[in-house]
Amino acid sequence: MTTTTWLIILLVLSVVANVALTAQLTARRRTRPTLLPSTTVADSPQALRELESTRLELDQARRAADHATGLVQGRDLELGRVRGLLAQTRAEAADAAAAAEEALSLRKEREELLARLRELEEEVRRRSRERDDAQTQALTRIHELERRLAEAEDSAEGPLGPEPLSPAIPRQLPVGRDTTADSSVDGADLGPVVVRAASARGDRARHDGEHRRDAVLLRFAEEIPAPTLLSAVAAGSPRGRWSQSAADRACRSLATQVGRYGEGLGRALYGPDGDDGALGALLRTALQGVAHSMRLVTRGEGPGGEADDAAIEVALTGLLTRLGDGREREHLAFGVGDGALLRLRDGEWSTVFTPGDSAPHRTLRMPADAARVGWERLTTLPGDVLAVCSPPMAELLLRDDAGPWFAARWAGRQPYLTSFLSEVNVPVRSTGGDRSVVCLWDFGDAREARSATP
Repeated sequence: MTTTTWLIILLVLSVVANVALTAQLTARRRTRPTLLPSTTVADSPQALRELESTRLELDQARRAADHATGLVQGRDLELGRVRGLLAQTRAEAADAAAAAEEALSLRKEREELLARLRELEEEVRRRSRERDDAQTQALTRIHELERRLAEAEDSAEGPLGPEPLSPAIPRQLPVGRDTTADSSVDGADLGPVVVRAASARGDRARHDGEHRRDAVLLRFAEEIPAPTLLSAVAAGSPRGRWSQSAADRACRSLATQVGRYGEGLGRALYGPDGDDGALGALLRTALQGVAHSMRLVTRGEGPGGEADDAAIEVALTGLLTRLGDGREREHLAFGVGDGALLRLRDGEWSTVFTPGDSAPHRTLRMPADAARVGWERLTTLPGDVLAVCSPPMAELLLRDDAGPWFAARWAGRQPYLTSFLSEVNVPVRSTGGDRSVVCLWDFGDAREARSATP
């Protein structure tokens, strides 16, 4: 038990003892006989004994009272000491509470400082990453500029002569009713397949003030169930009065006819049986539809109001390419005339398809020879480049002096549209005919194509 409890018990006992002693004295006074005169008391031994006993009891009561008083005083002292201890304890508790509150405040301040420190560290990391990214981009740009500068320096040497890589500037506009733009360019990045197309007026036509007679086309063959790209090059005859309009009409009509027979072409191209007979029949039908559309260009211009085939002669070469990621890509090359499909692999150009092989003794032309369409299935591997070419462009790519120059610029990367047009239009001696080409880069999958972006 605590000191306070013991003090309370002692106080209660002293009070009980006082009450008992007071009650005993009161009872004795009531029962004490009336004292006789002193002479009588003195003479009575019994009275003397009683008197002595009373005095002894009175002394005991006094001593008990003094003892109780001492106990009470001790209790008061103990209570005072306890009150002092309680006051000291309360003061110490108040100090402890203040210290705890101060410690909590310091802990909160420490947590706030740690949070701010973490924010500053994250800000430093973010700025460091941004700086590293900026440095990487700057280095990449520097390397690209260095590479282009080296290419520009290389272009000033060798068989291509000292002239800069830029499209030739015509000295005059072409004349005639069938004129068109001096040059045209198109292209798209289609995931793993990248395609560029360009057509430029030849040196001879520029010198003579004649117009460009070629046309190029890039279209999605939406009606074929599998995603398929149609590329086409139409090379007009230099003698044809309406050859440019006929070349443009041939490309546009070819896209229409492929869409018209798209479902059947899709089954013949990508079906499990791969029906070559049906494929050949569909291509002949489609090219005959193109021929009919071309003849509408000169309806009423020929003798007797008939179409003049000699004025619209065109060599037409087309390519259907299956899109999407793949380690081997399927293509269908077809056409009429002396156009060509070339492949760039391991830095070397090679001819993989020529429509005119079906008639070696004479040159075929649209629209007269539409039924004699030639075609061939082929596949490419990642890294291959296919080029659908007009005859002058095919001749240029296969030359020993110019072919490696084009291979070095087109292997493994896709140029910007303006760069591609400049490279097609590079000043180099040639037959002088129009240069028209559709180049197709096969990267296998889209990630490889993105990594090859210039």
